[in-house]
Order: sequence, then C-alpha cells, then structure tokens
Amino acid sequence: SEMLSAEEADHLTRMAIEEYGRLAAASVTEHLEEQGKPVTLMNFRYGKDLPSVGWEYTPIAMPEDKPAGKISKITYCPLAATWKKLPDGCRLGRYYCWIDQMKYKHYGRGYHCFHDKNAMDGDECCIIRCELREPEEN
Repeated sequence: SEMLSAEEADHLTRMAIEEYGRLAAASVTEHLEEQGKPVTLMNFRYGKDLPSVGWEYTPIAMPEDKPAGKISKITYCPLAATWKKLPDGCRLGRYYCWIDQMKYKHYGRGYHCFHDKNAMDGDECCIIRCELREPEEN
C-alpha cells in the first residue's frame, strides 16, 4: 500500500481535527439552545462535550489590556497523562490539543484560542487563553 508523505499526513490530520472542532462546536451550541442559554464564551462550559471531571485547573485573570475572554491554567490533564505514556505521544497529543483552537474557532462568534503553555510541548502545565474582540453579554 502507498504511504502518505509527512506533509500529506499533516494536512489530512489538520483537516480532520478542524472538522471535529466544527462538529463539537455545533454540539455545544445545540446543548446550550436546549437549555435556553445564550451562545457565549462563558457559557461554553454548559454545553461542552467533555466532562470537567478529571482535570485540575484554575482560572487566571485576563490582562488589563485584553479584558474580554478567559484563561485557564490546567495543572493536570488526564489526556496529556495518557499521551505521555505512548510512543511519540507528545507529538500526536499536540495534534489532539489543536482541537481546542478549532472548537472555539467554530463556536459562537468565533473566538481566538491559544495554548500559551502546553504539557505536550514540555511545559509543566497547560495555559489555554480564549480572547474576544469585544465583551459580550452572558
């Protein structure tokens, strides 16, 4: 059988992750609509596809020059713990983490999501930051 080049495999993987992020964002939106909640960044947690159980995290204040958004510091991620045990797990796990950016990109008004730190990159924790262009009503 013919193998894909590294570039083709990377492109195909990113396309699949983007599609999963789009589907996950649609699911979150549907769950929020069922609950009668507005589709906002702060309400994302009420419709998300993964449970909060298993993660250890704390919120971090947004910087004064960018007050609209949210930042979370994740000190334990069960997914990262599993990825780290697998051969080539950190590289593959880093692809999986990209789902965060895709979920927020396709959710609501489209938010910018960043991993300021990521355990898959060797950092001691993950810091996930989501920014809004302007404040929104909850």
